Amino acid sequence: MYKLKKVSVYNIPQLTKVASILNACGKDMAKKYNLHHWDNPYIKSFAIVCLCVLKNEVFLLYSNKSPLATFQISVKNETLHFEKLGTLPSAGQGIGSICMKKIETIAKKRGCNKVVMEVYEPSQHAISFYEHKGYKRIGMVDTLKYKEIKMEKNI
Repeated sequence: MYKLKKVSVYNIPQLTKVASILNACGKDMAKKYNLHHWDNPYIKSFAIVCLCVLKNEVFLLYSNKSPLATFQISVKNETLHFEKLGTLPSAGQGIGSICMKKIETIAKKRGCNKVVMEVYEPSQHAISFYEHKGYKRIGMVDTLKYKEIKMEKNI
């Protein structure tokens, strides 16, 4: 059974778990797909998490007492935006799909009619994953360093 917990801005142990998941996920993506956009030193991952928890709701997905995945959300104008979905490489298959179900359930409970996200343009494995889940490409977004594909799904 999987349990979702919201991370408190003041809960340093949970923030370190989020940073550890994102850091491990980034190193795995660099190794498997030659994608280095999340391949940061741990201290940078932790700093990013600390900044993100000030503007987004950050969640951890647990199996028993072990955190397996994380994601962040914000809601504006009946649209849920999510970002930084990361899973532990050792978590196995299906954890990303479980996170997507949780994200869409949160969106429905909060009265949102769509879910949106941006995906790093070279991340073809991630883009294919989201398309398989019913998300459509709706445009491009320029960030400070990268181009990202904006995707959405009506729910």
